[in-house]
Amino acid sequence: CPGDWLYSRLGDLAKKVTAELSGNDEEDDTEIDKGLRAKDLAAFSNKVVIAKVGPLFTADQKKTGVLASISLAQFILESGYGKSELAQVANNCFGMKKSLSGNTWAGSVWDGKSIYTKKTKEQRSWGTETVTAEFRKYTCIEDSIADHSAYLTGARKGSTLRYEGLKGCVDYRKAAQIIKNGGYATSASYVDKLCSIIEQWKLTQYDASAAPAEEE
Repeated sequence: CPGDWLYSRLGDLAKKVTAELSGNDEEDDTEIDKGLRAKDLAAFSNKVVIAKVGPLFTADQKKTGVLASISLAQFILESGYGKSELAQVANNCFGMKKSLSGNTWAGSVWDGKSIYTKKTKEQRSWGTETVTAEFRKYTCIEDSIADHSAYLTGARKGSTLRYEGLKGCVDYRKAAQIIKNGGYATSASYVDKLCSIIEQWKLTQYDASAAPAEEE
């Protein structure tokens, strides 16, 4: 009846006002809850983790042209199947620092302010060094993947792309070498490590059948 509808409507409005006054807007909470978080993967085996995140990389390849198998292998190597401290606390699955080489790239989904500080070991020409670094913090794994791909396809070194030729590349070993040559990793065995992971888990099954069309 009309009276019941009115009481229900007033109740909804009261809840909305209360949420806004308390700073807990319901629509904001819904937005925050979107996406897969690394902490949700903590209890799963490596095989199950790959099955859960694999389709995310396929979808990303269709949008960005970054080969799913290569970025998925990076996810596995750099986040320990999403179980590293950085992934679990900050949903940062690629070790993306606050400031990056070629930092003039566009398309980042990072909010520009959320960070997580931790000590990390970095390889130098004379050995390894422990440093304290600031890393980007994301809401979900999807955002980490999107920001990583935006960096790989948009970072520049002077007037040229830092990872020229990566977008649309369908040869995972060639893609790994492009990433290494661009200065993404300092490890001499980085390419072999990525390729070994791809072959071990047959990650090419997640590669999209066709790269996205070039933007006009």
